[in-house]
Amino acid sequence: LVPWAVRSYPLMGALVLLTNVGSAAFHPSATGAAASLSRRRVGFMIAVLLAGGYLGYSLSQVLFSAVYEPAPFFTPVIALLPLGMAAAIAAGLPTVREPCRSSGFDWRSLRGHLGPLAPLVAVQTLASAVNVSLIFLLPDLLVSRHAAPWIVRGGGHFALIAGGCLSLVPAGQASDRWGGRRMLVFANLTTALALGLLLTRGGASTLDLVFVMAVGAFNGINNIAAVAEGNRLLPGQASGVSALLMGLPWSIAALGPVIAGVLADPARGGTPAGALGWFMLIMPLGLAASLRVQPRRD
Repeated sequence: LVPWAVRSYPLMGALVLLTNVGSAAFHPSATGAAASLSRRRVGFMIAVLLAGGYLGYSLSQVLFSAVYEPAPFFTPVIALLPLGMAAAIAAGLPTVREPCRSSGFDWRSLRGHLGPLAPLVAVQTLASAVNVSLIFLLPDLLVSRHAAPWIVRGGGHFALIAGGCLSLVPAGQASDRWGGRRMLVFANLTTALALGLLLTRGGASTLDLVFVMAVGAFNGINNIAAVAEGNRLLPGQASGVSALLMGLPWSIAALGPVIAGVLADPARGGTPAGALGWFMLIMPLGLAASLRVQPRRD
């Protein structure tokens, strides 16, 4: 957001690192707090929390483009949004009179659940790799199809993340009712279908946004179903489980855009659609991991 910083890769990297450290510190504690509100409706509570984050994320590129296109040097004003939210949270939180005692994350209990947790981590990692790679290459894919400028400059990103936002609450309720295993299998099958339809299209039209939204909606089910199921496996340790099933997979999945960029490099004969086509090979692996998730017990 700082104009002079974007001329220096080290400074730009430091800003990105600082932003993501703050995001990483927020999500596990917030998700854990939401999951602890109800033992019977864990998926629904997490979904409500994540829906707010998805909504803001969906508007990110649209907001940045709206400011950057007419006045590039005014982009630092966007920083007023998180600063204002931090001030509001600080002013609204009640004063804690007694220190809060917490036992933290019990790693000994984690060792006894490594088998059931492993497929959830695998599904999250594979689904996140597909998601972040699509976010990375989506503008290039749309440009290659001569899509309208408003679609390239944030419209496609909005459709992808908004689709995930719309599916969160229904997916959370369905996970509470039918179990994470069924929802994860359904999510991986439908994501593969929607992504395949998107990549096999020829010309560009607003119908592309429908398929992009479908990919976001179906792939977003993985996130809510996996995290909710992990919280059921280790009740009372919601923040630690959320960190394990959100932080670790996203860290590994961050290699996805690097691989996608190499595969899409025109100098190597690559294209955005071709690179994302290779990532479709991940979908059967996600389905196999979903099938290894333990069925819900009565």
